[in-house]
Amino acid sequence: MKKKIVILCSGWASYYLSDFINGARKATKDDDVDFYCFTAYDYTELSGFPNYTGYSIFNLINYDDYDGVIIFSDLISNARVLEKERLRILKSGKPAISINKKLEGITNIRVDNYSAAYEVMTHLIKDHGITDFGYIGGKENALDFAERYKAYRTAHLDNNLKINMENVITIDRSEYIGAYDFLSDYIKNGKKLPECIVCANDLIAFAVLKIAEENNIKIPDQLKVVGYDDNIYSKSTTPSVTTVRSNAELIGAESVKRLLAGSTEVQQLKLKSTPVYRHSCGCEEKSMEHQKTFSLNMISEQIETETFARQMEKIQEIFTEATDVFTLLTNLELFFAKSHNSEGDNFAIFLKSDWSSVLINSQENLPQNYSYGAQVQAISSIVNNKKYPREIIATSSLVSSKMKEGNNNLFIFYPIFNHSYVHGYFVTKNNTNLFRKCFAHQWTKTFGTSIERFRKQNMFKQMSQQFLRLSTRDALSGMLNRVGMDKLAKPFYAQNKKNGLTTVLFFVDINSMKTINDKFGHLHGDLAVKTIASSVMDVVPRNWLCIRYGGDEFLVVGNSKNYNGEDYCSTIQQNLAKKTANMKLPYNLSASVGTYSVPPSSPLTLEEAVEKVDEIMYEKKQAFHKQH
Repeated sequence: MKKKIVILCSGWASYYLSDFINGARKATKDDDVDFYCFTAYDYTELSGFPNYTGYSIFNLINYDDYDGVIIFSDLISNARVLEKERLRILKSGKPAISINKKLEGITNIRVDNYSAAYEVMTHLIKDHGITDFGYIGGKENALDFAERYKAYRTAHLDNNLKINMENVITIDRSEYIGAYDFLSDYIKNGKKLPECIVCANDLIAFAVLKIAEENNIKIPDQLKVVGYDDNIYSKSTTPSVTTVRSNAELIGAESVKRLLAGSTEVQQLKLKSTPVYRHSCGCEEKSMEHQKTFSLNMISEQIETETFARQMEKIQEIFTEATDVFTLLTNLELFFAKSHNSEGDNFAIFLKSDWSSVLINSQENLPQNYSYGAQVQAISSIVNNKKYPREIIATSSLVSSKMKEGNNNLFIFYPIFNHSYVHGYFVTKNNTNLFRKCFAHQWTKTFGTSIERFRKQNMFKQMSQQFLRLSTRDALSGMLNRVGMDKLAKPFYAQNKKNGLTTVLFFVDINSMKTINDKFGHLHGDLAVKTIASSVMDVVPRNWLCIRYGGDEFLVVGNSKNYNGEDYCSTIQQNLAKKTANMKLPYNLSASVGTYSVPPSSPLTLEEAVEKVDEIMYEKKQAFHKQH
């Protein structure tokens, strides 16, 4: 029977996690085991506040459905989230392993970052005679970073070296760009680099290599550099980077082996990391073969990065250009059916069952919502490289049954959200490219932001339409006003001509309006206007335009598409007589009505056509006055 292992992690430690998962899958390649990896990304918003909404992806997990749990507790920076998941795991009674950070009641497997880091520092001091060190790391509070810095400090103390705190540098996050930007300013400000820079990871070490190259600083002669993690490119750069291999694959294999054994015994196990000495500290000459591989990989990665960027641009474009939800959904499906290199051959985009109503929600900001609901809808699915039909599934199912086929599968789940509102999730099968290169964060953020952009775009469209209705509507009669005639009736008249349709005009004028106002007051005058207007609008087709042309004059503009020569002149008057029969008015309320048809070939403008129908109505009005 197939077994299932669930993994909770933060995607920022992408290379380490990728190696860990590779090790776990290799260890179970002969077993029927599927891995479900729920990946969160926390980040700092422009306002400066941390956004932890990404951890909502853990809400999809029902631990009772799995045979074992792996939680990267040191990477989950929100303490409340971590404690909530710890309690849920313990309640399930399933065997669980916490990686690096100790969680009460759960087996802990730790990478011994300290011993190898201390060994590297001792090597630099004893074998290379370094006394002047610097350290660069991020603000992350992960245990492995803390151990690496502890080794840096302890090695100084044990060798009677003074720590220069000015050379202990903290950047926002332990990544390439932040380190590069900081060091660029550092050099420009004329500050001197130490003899050796110890970096919290290899990405920072790569930034140091780049800065050294740009400033003609020779490595390792003038500056020695040390990294951590043994990134896949560490041995291929020029110079190759002295680093520490965390043995993440071995940890992955050991973790899954213990889980499948079903042991719930709480224990702690340390797995030692390994120093790797290379050219950046003066221990190894560069390898031309590795450099060749590195160059080819860099070209391939650049192409892949550019392809991914174009994919993101196209997704944003689809959301921007869609005029309604149906068009958006159709265009997304068609696009992903043709282009899904970044997403992989098996993936699905699931949005909450009420997603379509959310897209047309006119609230300025959506309320906080971390729930995925009982059901989700796949708005786009690719299974085995082919478009799969849209479907609604129970959220607890997570993926379609078709996607679950096969053995030793890896499903990676990412939340789709904007600010504090969760829209759904994205799941990909057996595809670690998005994960390993941190593309996934950009993908899900782009999709979530695009949903919000579409929603705001729709909101502004509704506001614009509301403004147009208000600006073109006569408040008393409910008909269009003269502004409405310019904005709506003229284009309607022009479209009739373009479509080969005859325009039908009716002109209505209230009889004896001056007498009603003078003798009975303007309130009765207003009542007369509203009664005549409703008598007209009740009779003519709803898609015809009804306009209050003047104080007591009304214009109807229709076309021959839904007109069979009905005698609306008489019908309007009959409807009016029926309305006033029970109103007990102190006067007789009536109207004169004229009609005129304009063939599509006519050279008349709308204004000229209105003059024609006005003349016809006036003749009817004169006949009325002769009789009364």
